[in-house]
Amino acid sequence: MPQLMNEIASVTAQMAVDVIAHYRSNWIPLCLAILVAAAMRAHLDPARIRLKVSRRPHLAIWGSVALGAFTPLCACGTAATVVGMLGAALPWGAVMAFLTSSPLMSPDGFIMLAGVVGMPFAAGMLVSSIAIGLGSGYLTHAIETRTTFLRGQSRFTLAPVPSCACGTASLAPSAPTTSAGPRRLTWRSIEWKAMGQAIVDVGLRQMLPFYTLFLAIGFLINRFVPTSVIVGLFGDGNVAAVPIAALIGLPLYVTGESAVPLVRSLLAEGASGGAMIAFMITGAATSAWVIAGFASFIKARPLALYVGLILVGGIASGYAYDLAIAFFN
Repeated sequence: MPQLMNEIASVTAQMAVDVIAHYRSNWIPLCLAILVAAAMRAHLDPARIRLKVSRRPHLAIWGSVALGAFTPLCACGTAATVVGMLGAALPWGAVMAFLTSSPLMSPDGFIMLAGVVGMPFAAGMLVSSIAIGLGSGYLTHAIETRTTFLRGQSRFTLAPVPSCACGTASLAPSAPTTSAGPRRLTWRSIEWKAMGQAIVDVGLRQMLPFYTLFLAIGFLINRFVPTSVIVGLFGDGNVAAVPIAALIGLPLYVTGESAVPLVRSLLAEGASGGAMIAFMITGAATSAWVIAGFASFIKARPLALYVGLILVGGIASGYAYDLAIAFFN
C-alpha cells in the first residue's frame, strides 16, 4: 500500500510538472484565444446578428454557417440562437446549417489549434466545419421542401430553455430590436467591465478547467498507453481509424480549445490527423449535454438527422483530411 501511494504521488507530481510546462510553452495562444472569445462575447449582440440572417434559403444557409463557424458560441449560445431562428420561422436548412457548424469552430478555437497543434490541422477543422454546415443546410433544405419529414418538429416556446454545462443563465431568445448599426469600436467604447466578466466566464470557468483536464489525460495516455496501441487504433495503417475515433467522440464533451492538449498528445503518439479531426467533430457536436439542450427545442426527427449528419460529416472530413495531407506531402 505505501508503495502504491508513493507511485500515485510520483505520477501526480510528474503530471503537474508536465501541465505547468505546457502552459509555459503555450500561454500566448491560450491567452489570445481567451481575449478573442471574451471580446466577441462582450461586444457582439446576438439579436442583431440573428436579424442579419435572411429568409432567402441560400443566403440563410450561408449566413448561418458564417454565424456558426466565426463566432465563439458554446452549446448554450448555440441553443439560444437556434431558438431565436425557430421563433423567427426561419427554414430548417438555415437552422441545421447553424447547428452543425457552430460547435465545431470559433475564432478562439482556431487560434488555439493553430498555435499548439499546427496550422494545417486548424485549417482542416475550419474547412470541415464550413463544409459540414453547408452540406447539412442544403440537404436539410431539400428534405424540408420535398418531404414532410420535418413538419411540426419544433418545440419552440417563449419560455426559457434549460441551461447546460456552459454556464449561460438563460437561453430565451431576445426580443427583436432595431439598431442604427454597429458602433465604431474605439478605446473608450470598449466594454471593459463586460470584457472582464467574459474573461472570467469564458477563460477561468470554461476553457481552463477542461484544458487542464485534457492536459492531464494526455499525460496519462503518454505514460501508460503503449504507442503501439495508439498507432493500432488511430494510425494511418488502420483504415477504420477515422470511424473508430468518430464513434468514441460521440458521447464525450469536447471543445476545440480544451481538447487541444489531448489531440496533440495522441498525434505525437502516432494517431492520424484525420482520426483526430473526426474525434473533435463528433466530440464537440454530439455530447450528452449538447443533445439534451437541443432536444429541449427540437423533436426526435431533426435531432436524429443532426446526429447522423455530424457522424457522417466527421468521418468524411477525417478521410478527406488524411487524403489531403498525403497528397500535399
